[in-house]
Amino acid sequence: MNSFARPLAPQRLCDPRGRLDPAAVGWSNRPQVSCALPCNLGRRKRWNHWCITTPDWMLALTFADLDYLGYGAAYFLDLHSGKSASHTRIRPFGRGCSLPETPLESHAFQHAQLSMRAEDRGSAVRLSVMATDIGGQPLQVGLDILRPPHLESVNLVCPMGRRTFHATTRQLGLPVSGNLQLGGRQYLCTPGQSFASLDFARGVWPLNSHWTRAAFAAPGGIAGNFGAGWTDHSGLSENALWFGGELRHLEQPVQIEQSPQGPLEPWHLHGADGQVDLCFTPRQLHEACPRLGPFYADTRQWFGRFDGVLRGPQGEKVPVSSAYGWLGATRARW
Repeated sequence: MNSFARPLAPQRLCDPRGRLDPAAVGWSNRPQVSCALPCNLGRRKRWNHWCITTPDWMLALTFADLDYLGYGAAYFLDLHSGKSASHTRIRPFGRGCSLPETPLESHAFQHAQLSMRAEDRGSAVRLSVMATDIGGQPLQVGLDILRPPHLESVNLVCPMGRRTFHATTRQLGLPVSGNLQLGGRQYLCTPGQSFASLDFARGVWPLNSHWTRAAFAAPGGIAGNFGAGWTDHSGLSENALWFGGELRHLEQPVQIEQSPQGPLEPWHLHGADGQVDLCFTPRQLHEACPRLGPFYADTRQWFGRFDGVLRGPQGEKVPVSSAYGWLGATRARW
């Protein structure tokens, strides 16, 4: 997959036997790969994760089809009061999940107590959520997410083992408007300071997996995506910075380290080349560990703010101040 080519027809991720197509391996700044997953029954993973960040509240939504189960989850955090609420539903054999082959299509999770839908309209996405009981109150979400044509994204395909592989799209800094209703209180998006990120992932993943990922967005088209543990042995990197919506791919690793003193201690993100030097200060920690027999996904997700300095395209210092985002760490057997 060439870094910046945009073919007329999408590159296929797998051959008809379900093996990774070598021509798909690499990264690009636009989605190029159709992630159909033939064969490999019981081992296929489809995952869409949205995170909405505002100066006042945050919302995380997970749509997942793991072949043997479907998983939907919503988590809300009020940054001022510290109040949080979550709702998780599991359905057997991926029922209720409708997850497409590319990141530019509609997707949904349906359950009687939790309904989530992302309706893709090309230049925008309509995100709707209804939960009958999240923290003892009903939740209703109606958000409009813009996808500006100039905004680039991280699109990566990498082998992970002899028969395992991973395809991902990371879209960050998408402007969002609309509102969220939790019980009797309405939460609005702050214009110019509210952003959505999409983590689209498909593949046949190792039975035992672990990774850490951090992401943030700020006004002016500044954003960052950093990962560790997932693609370390592939020779490929998902690390990237955005300046004015234009993506700058980082080839060097970014260290993601937390002080061992406590769960809400700051994290330090830095690279040896000096392009990233950030402090992430968590406001809240959300933990989830859905299980089904011997399978589980133990996830910790912190929400808070990023401060520090980035190196811009011309080597200039770009300050980051109170940029809202999140950091997640997962260990899974699935």
